[in-house]
Amino acid sequence: MRGNLVGNRITSAQTRRAHQLTGQIAECYDFSGLEKTLFHTVAEEIGADTSVLLKFRQRAGSYEFNRDTSRGVGSDVHDKYIEKFHTDDPVLVGRKPKYLPAKHCDATTDVFRLSDVCDQNAFVRTKYYNEFLKPAGIRHVLALAVRPQSEHNDLMVVIGFHRPLGMRNFSRHAIDSVVSIAPIIGSTIAKLTFKEHMKKYKALSDGLGSILQETGFIILDDALQIQEISSCVTEGKYGNLPFLMQEISLACRTLKMENRKQIIFTCLRQDAERSLVNENINIDIHCIPMANGRYNYAIRIGFVRTNIAISQCASKFGWTSRESEIVLALAQGLTNTQAAQYLKISVRTIENHLRSVYSKADVTSRTQLLRQLLISTPAQRLM
Repeated sequence: MRGNLVGNRITSAQTRRAHQLTGQIAECYDFSGLEKTLFHTVAEEIGADTSVLLKFRQRAGSYEFNRDTSRGVGSDVHDKYIEKFHTDDPVLVGRKPKYLPAKHCDATTDVFRLSDVCDQNAFVRTKYYNEFLKPAGIRHVLALAVRPQSEHNDLMVVIGFHRPLGMRNFSRHAIDSVVSIAPIIGSTIAKLTFKEHMKKYKALSDGLGSILQETGFIILDDALQIQEISSCVTEGKYGNLPFLMQEISLACRTLKMENRKQIIFTCLRQDAERSLVNENINIDIHCIPMANGRYNYAIRIGFVRTNIAISQCASKFGWTSRESEIVLALAQGLTNTQAAQYLKISVRTIENHLRSVYSKADVTSRTQLLRQLLISTPAQRLM
């Protein structure tokens, strides 16, 4: 009887802790808060020495880092994993995910140990173990893989809990503890991922709003003579007016020759004050039939700002959110070292991301990259 009472009391205490932890996870409003809960409360609950959260985009069978944070793992070790060793990580490549079904959950989860996906005797002889895990002081890993339900279903978040050599492997109890909270972790990650998407679209919307507020206009007749023009255009807000009219006249003649009703294009502001990225000019021309058989041309003019240019290029070239952050930092004039300090990552990580950015945009230098932002930015409709 006494043993049963003690057993019941322990079970009740465990249940209360699970409920408290579930509440803490559900109340997380950003990834930083979730990481704090996972890295401290959950890690302590299961007896983990160190932990990481890795966010990947799976593209063409490979993994692109979208976010990476850790607790207790040195930054040099973490950078080494990202730059060199993640492609050999058995947690990523050694298991076909067996996602746990969960009702009313917008993410699927999988919980397993490193020892579940590889032969331990053979594993300790691998380069991955001897050149990465062993120097990092990691011997046992308990992984929680989360895949939020999304349109493209290419996002995967891996949370890893570690124990060093000399400690026992994660027990069945530790696995069950993580399994019990896996659905709420999955739902929370799905919620936070959705919030990140909404922030990105809001930033794009706000940027388009700023463009709209700064839009200039010109009305030309069939002979391309100015009928009306906004003061911001005549005052040189969009650069040298003769150059601007030359570009517009060529576009209007193209409209007429090709019998089109609208043309949208981007050009560079031409004057001594033009900055490298922020002065990309977007021009939207509508051909308007008049009663006498002639045509008028309605032209709207606006700036394409840096954040809009980067958002559009990110979509065009497939840059990750981290890569876009680095491009924005460079566009603002920061050096690699300054960008690393600003984004709180290593210079080597900056350089590795830049190699990926250059490759995707088919450029070989920072100058070419910034030029690409100017020239290759898809035009914005100013409507």
